[in-house]
Order: sequence, then structure tokens, then C-alpha cells
Amino acid sequence: MQSYPPQLPEPATRTPLSLRKGCVLYSLFFGASITEAVSVNLIPLTLALFTRDPNIIFWILAINPALGFIVQPIFGLISDRIWTKLGRRALFLVCSPPIIAVSLLLIPFIGTLGIMVVVIVFLQFFQDVINGTDQPLIADLVPPPQRTTVLGAVKAAENLGIILVLFLGMPLVEWYREQFGYAHYGLPLYVFAALCQILFVSGAALFLQEQKRPDSVTNNSRISIRNYLGDFFAQPMLFRIALAYFFRSFSRSAVTGSIALYTLHTLQLSEREFGISWGLMPFISLLAGVPLGLAAERFAKDRVLQFAFGILIISCGVGYFGHGVTGLIIASLIFGIADMLLEVTLKAFMSEHYPADRTGQLAGAVNCFFAAGRVAGLLAVGYCVKLMNPQLDWSRISETAYVDYSVIWMISSFGAVLGMIALSTTKDLRFELELKNAMSVEQTENS
Repeated sequence: MQSYPPQLPEPATRTPLSLRKGCVLYSLFFGASITEAVSVNLIPLTLALFTRDPNIIFWILAINPALGFIVQPIFGLISDRIWTKLGRRALFLVCSPPIIAVSLLLIPFIGTLGIMVVVIVFLQFFQDVINGTDQPLIADLVPPPQRTTVLGAVKAAENLGIILVLFLGMPLVEWYREQFGYAHYGLPLYVFAALCQILFVSGAALFLQEQKRPDSVTNNSRISIRNYLGDFFAQPMLFRIALAYFFRSFSRSAVTGSIALYTLHTLQLSEREFGISWGLMPFISLLAGVPLGLAAERFAKDRVLQFAFGILIISCGVGYFGHGVTGLIIASLIFGIADMLLEVTLKAFMSEHYPADRTGQLAGAVNCFFAAGRVAGLLAVGYCVKLMNPQLDWSRISETAYVDYSVIWMISSFGAVLGMIALSTTKDLRFELELKNAMSVEQTENS
């Protein structure tokens, strides 16, 4: 059996992922992505019915990642250390979706911004509980050589959920608005997301059947901030990879968190046109997920990630200079390839530095970087959009008034450049080890 260098911890498993557990993972991430897609694409439009001030909108949208900064690492840590009849992670994956479902069903019936914020906080808290406990499952259940491929499949599941929301959900939102006006805006899509939480997340988690760890790999050390940080920085490469993850989140959130507002209020397109044009981003990711995961495994991950950031910058250039549906379609296709390559490679790269008894803890710590990047990206957009539209009186603006959101592409490109710089200090240790072993075998055979 191949030994790992001291810089890399022993993985939680070397057993190939079974088809049954692969299907459970697929369902979990698919169901969670439906709610995430609704949060990203429909909730901003719902908030715009209460206020058009971008600072207010994006401060509210930043609640999700801000909560994630606290909630995800806490529940990742807790799920490392408990055991119930349902399992470790499964306990939270079964119990959180019903609460999320109720929150989704309430949103279309809320009439004041204050109550809307409270419900969104409730929704995002339990969505972050799910994010904090499903992410470690990849390191728990999948051996390192399979992770980029499995992450490609899992990301494909997430993108399938996003596709359904954009291609089918957003046209349904437009139809409902045309039939019933802005009363209960988005109701059919909120109902659909609630049902998916119950069926595909809570229901699937019942079949996860996690295995209890032997006492030899159970983490019973005392929990403290000092120990938490010590465990994180004990993995020499993890901080630098997580920093790249921060910039990836910043770049991605600057676009995906505001693309619905950009499409409707800058390009002046409808919900249906938004769905069928930007919906190609997750569609291309769905098709390319597994092939990109397989391809990424053949190269050093730090270089693959720098290449992916370069593709992201190209997509931002197309988005900024393109116009109408055509420009948005081309940008979405290129963005989708970059986003998928970054997703599968970064998560696989980081998971190689998670010890078996601390997968939830370290995944939660890394999620703090993603959450912080998302908060920074959303707030940067809110501030810059308001700065770029000094002529507007935000207290008197109508629902269909023109607002220039094109600065989102420049913000995203800036984050991508910083991500490339951060990756220049990293190394793919497992790739170097396997390359060295392959060269040794080849030399032995030749001699």
C-alpha cells in the first residue's frame, strides 16, 4: 500500500465509493443546490420588491455567508465528535430540511422587509448547518484518487438543481407574475424548493448508513480556539489553498450573487430570458463535471487552478463587453467551465490535507474562507454598484428602472487575479509523490 509523506495525513478511507453511497451523495447535493439556487437567483429579486438600494440588498444577501462563517465550522466540528442512531452527519441532514422548507414556504407571504430578514436568517442558518455537515462526507467516504471524479459527479448534481431552477423555475416565476402580479412573488418556485429539501436531502440522508469510527481514529481532544487553529495550521499547505478558496468565492459570488439583478435591471431582460441564458452556466458544468474531474487528476492541482482562474477572467471580459442574451450566453458557457474546474480541483486539493478524525473540523475551517470571500464579494458589489449609479434616487426608483450592475465583472476578475497569485505558493504534494513513484517504477523496469 502506498505510504503518504509526512506533510499529508492518512485519508479517512481508501475503500472505493460504492454505487449506493454515491447515489445518496448525489441526492443530498442535488436537493441542497435547489435551495441554494433559489437563494442566489430568486431571493434578490424578492428583496428588490421591498428596496432597490444595492447596499441594503447585498447586506441582507451577505447574511448567508456571514452565518456560514460561524455555523458551518461549529457543526462540522460537532459532527466529528458525536454518534447517534442516525449517524454523525446524517442527524443534521435529516433534521434541518423540514425547517428550511417551512421558511421557504413563508417567504412569498411576507409583507415587510424586517420580517423578511428574520425568515431569511432562519433559512440560511439551517442551510449552513447542511453545508457544514455534507461537505465533510467527501473526505469521509471517498478515497483521494477518486475525489476529483466524485466531486465532478457531485458538482454535476448541484448544477442539475441550478438548471431546474433557472430553466424551469424562473420561467414559472415570470408566468406567475404575469398571471397574479407581484403578490406572493415566486410562490411556485419556493414550494418546489421546499419539497426538494424534504425528499432529496432529509429523505436521502436516512439511507446514508455512516460507519462508526474505531476509538483509534476518534478525536477526543479538548475543544478550544487555540486547538482549533493549531489543528488547521498543523497542515502546512492548507492555509495557502484555503486563501485561494477565499478568492475563488469572492470572484464567484460577485457574479452569481448579482447576475439576476444584472440581467433584469441592466440588460432589461425578463425572468425567462435570464433563466434560459444564464442557465447554460450550470448546464455546461453538468456536462463537463466528470470529464474535467478526470482531466484535473492528471496534472498538478495548483497549476490546474491557475489555469481555471484564467478562464474565469476571460468569461468576465465577455460578460462586460457582451450585450443582450447572446453576450450573457457566451459568458455563462465560459464561466461554467471555469467554475466547475475550480470547484472539483480545489475541494479535492484541500481534502488531501484533512486527517481522518478531523474532516468535519477542517472542512468547516476551510468553509470560513469561502464564507468570508462570499461576504466580501457581495458587499463589494453592493458598494460599487451604488457608487457607479450616482444619478439614481434609491428611495424613489421603480421596479423596472435601469441600474448599471456591469461592475460585477471587474470585481470578479480582480479576485481571480489574486487567486492566481495565492496559488503560486502552493504545491500538489500527492501529485509529486505519485509522479516520483511512477518514475522510480519506470527506471526499475528499464534497468
